[in-house]
Amino acid sequence: MPRLPRGRGLRLSRIELLRIAGLAILLIFLLATQRQCADAVSTFVTSFGDQKPAQPRPSPAATTGSGSAAIDVDRYERLRPGMTDAEMKATIERAKARAAAQRSAEDPAH
Repeated sequence: MPRLPRGRGLRLSRIELLRIAGLAILLIFLLATQRQCADAVSTFVTSFGDQKPAQPRPSPAATTGSGSAAIDVDRYERLRPGMTDAEMKATIERAKARAAAQRSAEDPAH
């Protein structure tokens, strides 16, 4: 009956042991710093919600056109497909003039 070969255990070279140790140190480092990093990132991300907007945002019903909210469509300039460059420039200039007039009416100091 043939004999089965017996191994001498697990043989690893020095470079393989160094790689395993480096990976273990990296995993321990990641586990140790995980909570602090997560807290810092969550504080950073949620800090954007703390600022108060200059003007109140319109409700979703007002922006989608559904619901009973009235939409002030007259304050917008319509851009249609197929407009010439001259028509586009004239529309943009009208919008700028309207915005400037509205700003001067809201801010009497200027």
